[in-house]
Amino acid sequence: MEQHTHRSPNAAEQRGAFLLAAVEKQDIPTNEHVQSVLGALAQWGHPAKGNVIIQLDIPRKLWMEKLANAGQNPEIATNDHFIVGHVHISRSADADPIRVHLRQLCKQFGFVLLFESIRPSSDGNTLFLQIAMLPRDVFSLSDRLFRLMAAMERDSIVRVASLSHTHVVYQADTLAQLLREPDVSHPFLASTATFAYVGQAGAPLCYKRLGSAGMLVHSAKTSISAVETLIYIDGYSLLEAVGLAFMPNKAKQNGLSPLEQPHVLFAACSEQEAIWIANTAESLWKMDTPSRVFITSKPYGDTAKSLTPGQPLALIRSAAGQTQWLDGTRFYQEMNTRLSNRRTANSKTAF
Repeated sequence: MEQHTHRSPNAAEQRGAFLLAAVEKQDIPTNEHVQSVLGALAQWGHPAKGNVIIQLDIPRKLWMEKLANAGQNPEIATNDHFIVGHVHISRSADADPIRVHLRQLCKQFGFVLLFESIRPSSDGNTLFLQIAMLPRDVFSLSDRLFRLMAAMERDSIVRVASLSHTHVVYQADTLAQLLREPDVSHPFLASTATFAYVGQAGAPLCYKRLGSAGMLVHSAKTSISAVETLIYIDGYSLLEAVGLAFMPNKAKQNGLSPLEQPHVLFAACSEQEAIWIANTAESLWKMDTPSRVFITSKPYGDTAKSLTPGQPLALIRSAAGQTQWLDGTRFYQEMNTRLSNRRTANSKTAF
């Protein structure tokens, strides 16, 4: 495992939050990658109680084992449209009728349930329901998952951490509790990219789920519904949605009003895209190592460099395993190309 030195966080930072993303330069999922992220979170420390969240690629090998143990064909886990859901149910609820209702919803939205298990969550606050399924067809898959998630959460005692064919999300109150989650400690838990957030209530950096499995971390009153509307209703990619939401000129060209600018930073990931924007110096940092790239909200490693304020940094991961980094001019070129290939937006979205 790579070892890195860093300055110790001050008391204010320890009371706040920490954002970290790690991306492998070779598209090979490994458990060592996951351990490097968990190790970084442990080094930075964490509040006694707050929110610890990690988003990983679906761990295919782990799910091959789960499916095999359930009597299913393990090769199903290698299907690009294989879906994993992490659902939390209130401990005070009768879980049986809720599970029946969730199964009915999955069927209603066109999914075939293959696996289902339930156990207490690692922090003991909820019942942790894991499901795996395949779509009957792949038409508008991301949109259907988003709408299924919303239907599940109409019951206030149900909360979806993730429901996706690309990612899974694990969360707990503390890092120690997260490490007690059986999947997290399993040697088959592997990923090529991980996004993590550690924070406490009232921290300057806030976390929100984006869509059915994405993450959004920001330091201002950003309307998550506005970004979600652009992606899931109007059909924009994450890069386009962020450009339209936060860049006044692009928003006006497309008949929209830009969101309020974030005070310090904005970071988001959705499916195979991610973007970071630092609005002030030393609010986001990038460090290259021989095997991976780290993006953090505090300097990590001796060679970490601060992202240039106002210049977006984007990551695009292709289905073929290629990784593309876009910064500054290249980001704007990609966004302009995508938007120009569309008909002029006729969106009714109001921010």
